[in-house]
Amino acid sequence: MTLRSSTLSSALFALSLASSVAQEGFVDLTILANYAAQTVPSYITKNNTPGNNAITNSGATLGRILFYDKRLSRNDTVSCASCHKQSLAFGDTATASAGVSGTTGRHAMRLINARFATETRFFWDERATSLENQTSQPIQDHVEMGFSGTSGDPTFANLVTKLSAIDEYRVLFAMTFGDQVINETRIQRALGQFVRSIQSFDSKYDAGRALVNDNQPFPNFTASENAGKQLFLAPPGPGGGAGCAGCHRPPEFDIDPNSRNNGITTGFNGTDLTNTRAPSLRDLLGPGG
Repeated sequence: MTLRSSTLSSALFALSLASSVAQEGFVDLTILANYAAQTVPSYITKNNTPGNNAITNSGATLGRILFYDKRLSRNDTVSCASCHKQSLAFGDTATASAGVSGTTGRHAMRLINARFATETRFFWDERATSLENQTSQPIQDHVEMGFSGTSGDPTFANLVTKLSAIDEYRVLFAMTFGDQVINETRIQRALGQFVRSIQSFDSKYDAGRALVNDNQPFPNFTASENAGKQLFLAPPGPGGGAGCAGCHRPPEFDIDPNSRNNGITTGFNGTDLTNTRAPSLRDLLGPGG
């Protein structure tokens, strides 16, 4: 197989992991979406949901509303969804996103299937010890959403006061947590529930995986796609593959926490070349490429 055909086969396999993404919709509080009991394929076994923050319909609904609310930024111009765009697998095509005080320091990571990752630390540099811990850090960043308490910014306590003055939020927090108290922990838990509810298992890969195991040709794949799948799965060596699955492990295609640089990029120094997280490869490419 030539390098050109190998590259094409790998690209076709990557496209098979992409699924259609629903557009943003209106949240009807009288009929809550079924976040808590979404169907997950039987071959998906990972789940990093903590015991103290199981997904509930009310909690994920509250998290979704918080996620799209620009009032969580200092000047009401930026929401979580401003950088993590639903139409882009909850990521961004921009190299860096626009925050309330300039350009963010890193590219916005895709959030698809965060619940099904073995790696439980978040951000590219893995500084957040959990998804819940991660959710409030952008809000408290001077550049991103501006409740940093530095450089003249209001504090997170000011945000809590701001949200507590909104009748709808008092109702939502009471619906989720039993009373109207709003605090950082509850905001983190609601956002964590929503992010973990974002799942994608309707790709061409999933249709094939539901029929046979990974080591068999998928009947719904073309010959090139099956060749790309074999390249991805097989370890390097004579007659072997590219070894991609050694780090990006199917069927979740999450990153192995013990993965290391593949050695292709050398001669550079910097903090981002040491311990770097990677999102799932699912929805890496949109249905249209």
